[in-house]
Amino acid sequence: MVLIWIIVSIIIFSIIILAHEFWHFKTARIFWVKVEEFWLWIPPKVREIFIDKHWTKYTLNWLPLWGFVRLKWENINTFNLYNKDKKIFDNYSLEKAIKENSEIFDYNWNIILQEDKIKILEKLKDNYAKDSLLTKSYWKQAIIILAWIFMNFLLAGIIFSVLFFIWVSPVWINDKIQIDADIKLIPTPVKASEIWLIKDNSWVYLLPIKDSIAKISWIKDYDLVLKVNNLEIKNYIELKNTISLNPNKKLNLEIKRSKNNCDISKTDKCNFENIILQIIPNNEWKIWSYLIPNSQINKDFKYKYGFLDSIKYGFKETYGQIILTFKWLKLLAKNIFNPETPKQRDEAISQISGPIWMVDFMTKSIWNWIIFIIIFWAIISINLWVFNLLPIPALDWWRFLFILINWIIKKVFGKKAINENIEWLIHILFFIFLIALSVIIAYNDVHKIITN
Repeated sequence: MVLIWIIVSIIIFSIIILAHEFWHFKTARIFWVKVEEFWLWIPPKVREIFIDKHWTKYTLNWLPLWGFVRLKWENINTFNLYNKDKKIFDNYSLEKAIKENSEIFDYNWNIILQEDKIKILEKLKDNYAKDSLLTKSYWKQAIIILAWIFMNFLLAGIIFSVLFFIWVSPVWINDKIQIDADIKLIPTPVKASEIWLIKDNSWVYLLPIKDSIAKISWIKDYDLVLKVNNLEIKNYIELKNTISLNPNKKLNLEIKRSKNNCDISKTDKCNFENIILQIIPNNEWKIWSYLIPNSQINKDFKYKYGFLDSIKYGFKETYGQIILTFKWLKLLAKNIFNPETPKQRDEAISQISGPIWMVDFMTKSIWNWIIFIIIFWAIISINLWVFNLLPIPALDWWRFLFILINWIIKKVFGKKAINENIEWLIHILFFIFLIALSVIIAYNDVHKIITN
């Protein structure tokens, strides 16, 4: 089963990556920029599949983590050469020095001969060929780099629209992130109650965090809290407020517990016992346990709309999922870099997962896995959209910022702010970093699946 989900993950992710990279490829062709290579996945190379009539290589690589369209200029010709003051040349100043017949030295301080200068000049001119990205206007460069914005948004919108037209049920309840957007497939508890997706009953389940106050007080997973100090608990808000109002005070919890470790949701097949446990919230008013409503899910609930409404709600869902992803990233960053406790940081780090783990997780969380695999397809497309908006070198948004900064500085001062050598080096270093990070996340995904 693990192998099946890994294969499914790779197929889905590959389709999304192909769609993402295709629009870089297509817009480059529209603006007559040479596409030197189209990678599926990350090197090392498995094989070169074919070369088309435009001399673009199509390559299959070994690591199924990403894809890449290599445009002319991205493998820029650069040289580690120095002037007489031992300062390294950028390409612009090197070309000027060759034309002025100035002295040029290599890193061993050997002078460069005239015949070598001619060869270097030819290589430098190739960087500025008519079919190079560098020779195109800044607005064309920006369109080529940001082409994925249209594709990933459109792909997610179409998938959601089709699902709303056929039929689709929510996949999860979002009880962690406050959001105003109307998200139908991952609704908040309040929204889920409004649409009768869930019915809240009295009492609350506990899911204690490892090594927490709740855990060392002998609370077990899915213990059902009936009363606190003889007062009946109707919902998780009441329980949370009761705990919050009693820091460092002893509380008596009346708990209903499964005796035979059965599925807690199938009460007709479980044997229960009622027990009393004592717990003392810390001075931060916490016991460090998840509070889970005692809810019944309406598994017959589904959305089904007409053609025009399906398109409307499909793209509204895409917008809502984008907002939810940004909020999740913000919360994740806060819990990692500014956590209230070390446990909060550990939990946040454990939430960092890739597509392999997400497919496995979602297929265990649903009652119609084919539909939810398709939903996952749309959600990972949105995640890729958001990920590429992060200002990280080697990602598309950062590359767009390079283009924008250079355009502004050149308009004002007549010269680029960042020369091509430095820009290329920054992209390469962070590209290697992102590959390494992807490998680590993929390994962690597989490890979590196997160990769980």
